[in-house]
Amino acid sequence: MKERSLLYFITAVTASVLFLVSIIIRSLDWFGSYGYAVMPTMYELFIPVVLLWVGWYFQNKGFLLSASVLVAVLFGQHFNYTGVLNGDIFILSTYAPMVKTVYVLGFILLLSVTGIGFYSYLKMHISKQ
Repeated sequence: MKERSLLYFITAVTASVLFLVSIIIRSLDWFGSYGYAVMPTMYELFIPVVLLWVGWYFQNKGFLLSASVLVAVLFGQHFNYTGVLNGDIFILSTYAPMVKTVYVLGFILLLSVTGIGFYSYLKMHISKQ
């Protein structure tokens, strides 16, 4: 049996958690008003998750790098909505704690998928040389 990279697996699991959170928040009543600013949509996250799982199964560095670049772009776009935290975007007080928590959770998960993804690629690239 082929031994697969644990870092690659952790990257895929973290991206899957991010994808599941983006699906779950669609059911919340504040999603229509604030969902665009809090988390990338599940459609934007679907391709990186599929790339990571298929790449993990076949141990393909290219899939890992392409998924990491896609998530890095989403991470960069996430900075456009920092007004959620500092009050530039008005949020009703009943929704504010949940909206801000989901924003920070999305920020942390996007950062971790990007960081672990690039680190995994670097480790795979160095170990193959």
